[in-house]
Amino acid sequence: MRYEEHMRRAFFSLTVSRFAPYCGITFLLAMVAHNQGSDLAFVAYVLAVYSVVAVMISMSLAATGNLIAGHVDSPLEKKSLFRGGFSASIVMASLALIISCAIYRLADYLPGARMGADKVAALSSIYIGAIPLLVINTFLHFFHEASGAARRCSMIKAGVTVCACAYLCGVLYVVKGDSFIYWAMGYFLLNETLLLIALLRLSTRRELGFSPLYCKRTMRNVAVLGIPIALGMAGQKLYFFLLNERLAGLMSVLVAQLSVYMSMIGFIMIPVIAYCQAHSLYISRYAEKSSGSYIKGQLGLMVVMVVVLGGLLMAGDTLFFWVGGEVVVFDREAFLSTSALFLTASVLSLSTSHLRGLCDTLAPQLMMNVVMLSVLVPIIYFVNAGSADIHFYLRLQSAGLLAGFILLQLRIRQKHLKILKPNTA
Repeated sequence: MRYEEHMRRAFFSLTVSRFAPYCGITFLLAMVAHNQGSDLAFVAYVLAVYSVVAVMISMSLAATGNLIAGHVDSPLEKKSLFRGGFSASIVMASLALIISCAIYRLADYLPGARMGADKVAALSSIYIGAIPLLVINTFLHFFHEASGAARRCSMIKAGVTVCACAYLCGVLYVVKGDSFIYWAMGYFLLNETLLLIALLRLSTRRELGFSPLYCKRTMRNVAVLGIPIALGMAGQKLYFFLLNERLAGLMSVLVAQLSVYMSMIGFIMIPVIAYCQAHSLYISRYAEKSSGSYIKGQLGLMVVMVVVLGGLLMAGDTLFFWVGGEVVVFDREAFLSTSALFLTASVLSLSTSHLRGLCDTLAPQLMMNVVMLSVLVPIIYFVNAGSADIHFYLRLQSAGLLAGFILLQLRIRQKHLKILKPNTA
């Protein structure tokens, strides 16, 4: 299959699959903010604490799509990968549940528990039930998305999100008073349960078996590719924690502004992430074409970035107000800072996705963690920035991402030369 045809087929479905959950969570937070604004901090805190576990463990299965993409033409290999991967996802889900329960037991000792220990504990007990389902769903979604069912996965994600949002509307209409927040938190459990049912049904329709299978090769491949991604996510979480601590020590308003900017970047990065995932799956299947496909991928990404930034320029005022009210004023400086961070994050994302398609995840994550934690953090903490505003820190981060991108080009060139050598020998 030609690169352009693959990207045209996959891009829209992958974008919908990633946009739908974002809309659902945004709708939930908006409902809580408008109905019980004082409780929004509790919901945000619980999500922040447990999302570390949920994201790290679920993202350790993120390379599933790349593994299956390389064997999509072999039905027997595909079924074997599914059984082995599904067994691994159950083990990882159990681990996530154990860690989450341990955090729950220690919740009273966390700084945020001072906001209201009973409410934090109650919300935590509701959210914990969704975490193991999230891990299993991550595997199922990535598997089906990479093995020819991307369109059906996007329809499932969109349909489940609509159902979960309808549940929230019903709760808002029926439940009154302080108990609303607890019913609203049930959104996550309902969403993941419906998604699990739909993905299991899709698996059955595709004649995939669920009987446990211990395949050393599958487990090794999942671990070799997935664990570095999880560690990379941990490094990012640590960096943003340290950055928030530094900003909180300077001015609390900087923390709020950083939150708004990161939310905006997360939103406009959705099509880029979808594009990069589609590119990564193609490279996994046609590694011998990786050099030429990378150039095509860069050209296509330029088009996506121009379209997104054009939309931001026209609708930036509305989007920033929607995300953060009047915390950030969308002016020339805001546009430049957002653009710089978006552009560097986008080109870096394509580079890491390209390397993931070539079964290389450890080196990219190590490089980025070194740049973020060994270079940027000391600058943030030990360089006197005087009266620096939020734009200084955003552009510093952009510079770090750009440095990481340049380093990854050397790694990509090295991988391409290794692929070309056997063909020219």
